Amino acid sequence: MDRSFGACLARHPVIATLYGVEQINTFVGSVAEIAIVANVELRKLAPVISALNRAGKYVIVNIDSCEGLSQDKGGVEYLADIGVASLVSTRVATIQRANRAGMVTMQKVFVTDRSTWPRSVKALEQSDPNLVQLMPAPMLSHMASQDLKALPPIVASGFVCNEGDVGRAMQHGAVGVSTSDHALWSLDPKLLKH
Repeated sequence: MDRSFGACLARHPVIATLYGVEQINTFVGSVAEIAIVANVELRKLAPVISALNRAGKYVIVNIDSCEGLSQDKGGVEYLADIGVASLVSTRVATIQRANRAGMVTMQKVFVTDRSTWPRSVKALEQSDPNLVQLMPAPMLSHMASQDLKALPPIVASGFVCNEGDVGRAMQHGAVGVSTSDHALWSLDPKLLKH
C-alpha cells in the first residue's frame, strides 16, 4: 500500500490533530491515516513518532508547538533524524528549511479578515509549502476562486465539528480537513468525495 502523504490523503481526507499523547491509541485504532502531532514534550517526541510509524500512520509534526524545537534552527534536522517526513509551521523560515531537507511542508495560515489575506499570500509565496493549513475552515467559503487556485492544496482546520463541516470544506476546494474531534477520524471516505 502506498504510504505517501498524497496517497494517504486520497484514501482518507480527515487528518487527526493530536494535542499531546492522550489520543494516540484512539488515532491508531481509527480509519484516519494522517495525524498532526502537537504539544508533545521533546523527550517524548521520538517514541511517539516511532510508535505511529510502526502503526503505518503518516505523521506531520507541528514544530511550532514543540517546546525546544520551534525556535531551534536545528529542529527541522532533528525531526528528519527521528523519522518525521512532514511538518507544519506558521514560520516562513521553518518551511523553507524543511523544503530544503526534502520534507512535505504545510504552512498554517490564519485568515481573520480580508485585510490579512494579502500578507498571508506573500508569506506563502516566500515559503513555497506543499500544502496550506487554512484556519478557520469556514473561511474557505468566503475566498475568491482565483485566490484558491493560486494556492497550494488546502487542508481546512478549525471549527470542523461535524460531517457537514467536513463535506463543506471539501466542496469549497479543500483536499482534506484536520480536526481534534476523534468521532470524525473514522468517517467513511466515500461519503466525503466531492
